Amino acid sequence: MPMSRPSRIVRRDFGMRRGFTLIEILVVLAIFALATAVIMPSTGRLLDQTTAHAVFFEFQRDVSALRRQANRTGQTTRLIDPDTRADAELGDKSIRLRSPWRYTIAPALVIDEGGGCGVSTVNLLDRDTVVMTLRTADGDCNFSRQQTTAAPHREPSSR
Repeated sequence: MPMSRPSRIVRRDFGMRRGFTLIEILVVLAIFALATAVIMPSTGRLLDQTTAHAVFFEFQRDVSALRRQANRTGQTTRLIDPDTRADAELGDKSIRLRSPWRYTIAPALVIDEGGGCGVSTVNLLDRDTVVMTLRTADGDCNFSRQQTTAAPHREPSSR
């Protein structure tokens, strides 16, 4: 009778394994990648909106400082568009915004010696994109937001 070798039974004890398989690690990484792809666009928009509001409040704060200065000195002040320095008169002011933000203003905002303001419209721009349009009411230096542009429309990609 031929002698057969005893068969070896391979048994795995799953309670004693020491690591993760490559497939398990790849599945977890794929889940993280999907979660990141879903969350990041909305987080980016939220950060953009927060920055736009911060720039608006800083602009309003700087205009208030110009009002206090006009009231304190008893001299009329004009807030002008910083890109039109050629039309500037002696004593005209402009406001420096955080980079890459800038503003355009038309007509120049006249702040009288009592701190009152004329009517003016301001566009707050992030690089070259208008993010907010602000307007003052006659005699009031508080800017109200007229419009907020939506994010640029993206064409659907062809597949």
